[in-house]
Amino acid sequence: MLLFSAGGAAAAAEPAPAAQLDPNAAPSTRPAAGPEKATRAAAAGSRPVSGKNPTADPLSRNAAPGGFQRVTSQKVQLKNTVTDADGDTSTLTFEVWTADAAGQPLKKVSIDDNQWGVIVSPYVESGTNVTVDVPVGKLALNTNYVFHTSAFDGSLYETSWSPWAKFRVELPVDLTLPAPDYSAPDPTSLNTPPNYYQTEPLKQDGTSLSALSPRPAVEQCSEADADGRQVCFGTSTPVAKDEAPRSGAKAPAAAATAGVEWCNTDFESILATRYTECDVRSVPVYIRWDGKIQATARFMFLRLLQLDGQNSFTEHLTIEPAQQIPPAFREINFVGTTHECQDSCTPHEPDHSAWEGKTWWVPGEMHSASLTTSYTWDASVAGKTYLYKPDVKIDANILPADGKIRPFVTGYEWSKDYDGGTENLDQIRCDTTNAGPGTGCVFVNHAPTYIFNAKAFPQAAAHAWLIQKATPKHPGSMADQKPLYYMGDSKQNSRSRGRICPTGWAAANGDASALVDASDALNCDEFAFASTYNSGGMSSSEGGLNPALRPGSTTPTGAACIGTYAKKHGSMVHLFSLNDTDPTFSEVCGRSAISGMHNQESMGDHFATFMRDMRIMDRDAYWLDTRMDDGGTCTYGIGGGQPVICKLTAE
Repeated sequence: MLLFSAGGAAAAAEPAPAAQLDPNAAPSTRPAAGPEKATRAAAAGSRPVSGKNPTADPLSRNAAPGGFQRVTSQKVQLKNTVTDADGDTSTLTFEVWTADAAGQPLKKVSIDDNQWGVIVSPYVESGTNVTVDVPVGKLALNTNYVFHTSAFDGSLYETSWSPWAKFRVELPVDLTLPAPDYSAPDPTSLNTPPNYYQTEPLKQDGTSLSALSPRPAVEQCSEADADGRQVCFGTSTPVAKDEAPRSGAKAPAAAATAGVEWCNTDFESILATRYTECDVRSVPVYIRWDGKIQATARFMFLRLLQLDGQNSFTEHLTIEPAQQIPPAFREINFVGTTHECQDSCTPHEPDHSAWEGKTWWVPGEMHSASLTTSYTWDASVAGKTYLYKPDVKIDANILPADGKIRPFVTGYEWSKDYDGGTENLDQIRCDTTNAGPGTGCVFVNHAPTYIFNAKAFPQAAAHAWLIQKATPKHPGSMADQKPLYYMGDSKQNSRSRGRICPTGWAAANGDASALVDASDALNCDEFAFASTYNSGGMSSSEGGLNPALRPGSTTPTGAACIGTYAKKHGSMVHLFSLNDTDPTFSEVCGRSAISGMHNQESMGDHFATFMRDMRIMDRDAYWLDTRMDDGGTCTYGIGGGQPVICKLTAE
C-alpha cells in the first residue's frame, strides 16, 4: 500500500468546473489528473479501473447511523485500489461530497488547494492500494460525507467513478466546553445539602464497612403482668429513602430544630452532613395482651447531633405525638433519659427540669417536649483519633385506661432501632491531629462532597465529568454510589501519577490552543485522582481498587485509560479523544492533555481547603461534584459504547 499527501500530481490546464456539478458525470468531464489523449494508440489501450470498496480511515469498531463509516480522527485517510489491464501505472483522484442521511451527495467539498478541490495521487503500479491524507481542517466534525475515486493512466480515464463510500468524521469523545469565567469564586463544601447515604471509610481489605449486614431493629417491651399484658415500643417505620428530602426540604421555621431547617418532625427521615446528623423516627407504643396488640399510640422521636465544638458536641432530643393519643391509654409519661458514650467521651446528663414542655401525654394532647444534652471528650493528647457512638435511652411509664393504678415501666433505647443500613451514620470521629484547624469531630461515615469550580476551570471539570459519566467505575459519583477514597501516601501518589502521566505525555499529545496565556503549559490530568485508592495507576497489590491494565500485564499504565486532549475548535475549546483512538468506555480511568492552569487550579488550594474543612484522613470516602451538565445535548446519549458528543454547561 502506498501513502500520499495532497498535491501528488499536477492539475490540468483546463478551466475550472461550473459551480453546479453532476456528481456522477464521467471522470473525464473534470480531468483533475490531466487531459485525456485523443490519439489512436491511446484509444486502443485498456482503461484503468478503481476498486469497488473505497474506505475512509481510521475506522471505529461501530458504524454511525445510516451505515456511514465512522472515522475516529481529524487526520482522515481515504483509500482505494487501482488496476490497469495493460500494466500501466495510474493515478487515483479522490473527490469528497457532503451527503444527506441516505448517503446521497449534496455539495462538493474542497479537500486540496487546487482548482478542482480534489486529491490526486502520484502514479502507482497496477494493483496498488492507494492511501491519501486529507489535510486537517478540510472536513468538518459530525458531518455526513461520501467520496469516490477515478483512475487515470496518463492517457485514459475510467468511464465511471468508483462506488460511493459513506463516512462521518465523528470522534469517540467530542465535548464542547463553556467559555471559562476566571472571576467565578470557588464553591464551598460547607453548605452542601444533607443526604442519607452511609458511606464508610475504606477498610484495609478494600471494602467499606457499609457492605456489612445491618443489625436488625428490635421491639423493646416491659415485663408482662399477671394477666399477660405488656407495653412495648415497636420498631420505627423504615424511612422511604427514595422519597426522603436528600437536599433538605425546607421546614416551617417553627418546626426546625436548633436552627437546622431540614431537621423536623414532619416525617420520618435520616439525614446527615459532615457536622450534623438528624434522625427522625415514627415509633409505635402499643398495649399487647397474650401476644395480640390491643391499642397503639405513635410518637415522633427526633435526635439531632451537632458537632459544634472543638472538644464537645450537642444532642437535641424532641418527642411529640404523631397522632391523637387513643383513649385506651390513660397516660404516657417519659420519666427520664440515660445517655452513654465511649472511653473519654462524657455525656453531661441534664436533670428532668431541663425539658422544655411537659413529658407526659393524655388522650387529646399533641404538644412537643425537647431536651438538650452536651457531650465532651478528652482532647488533651496531641496526635490522637477516637471513635464515639453516643446513645440515649428514654424511660417511660405507660398507664392503660383500665382503672389499674400501677403503670407499665419500659424504655426506648436509640441504638436498638436503627433503620437498615444507617446504623453507623451517627458514628463520630474526633481527633487531635493536623487533619483540620485545631481539634474537632466529624460524622466519619458521611462522605462530604468536593465541588469543582467548573465555571473557572471547565477543561478539568469536563474531563472528570466524562470519566465519571461514561465509564463503569463512575469515580466519585453519588448517583451511582461510587465514592472516591482519599489516599494519603505521597510516595504512592507519585507512583500512581507517574504510571498514568509519564513525563512528556501532555506535550506530545496536547494542543497549545487550549492554553490560557504565555505562562501556561500543557499538563496531564489524571482521573480518578492519583491521591485516591481509585486511581488507575495504583496496582491491586498496593491496595488499588481499579488498576488500569493492558491485556497480559500486571503493571498499571495510562495507555489503558481513555486518552483525550483540549483544543480550540472554531470559537470554543473542545475536549477531544486522541486521534486514531477508539475507546470502548469500559476503561477504568482517563488522562487528558489540558491547560496546566485549569488542571492545577481546579484542585490546589481549593482541595486543600476542602480537606481541612472536612477533616479528611487516609481512606475517607468523598464524592466529586463536577458541576458540569450536558442538558440532554449528547448526540447518542451516554453509554452503550457510543461516542460521547455533548455540549456542556457549567453550573
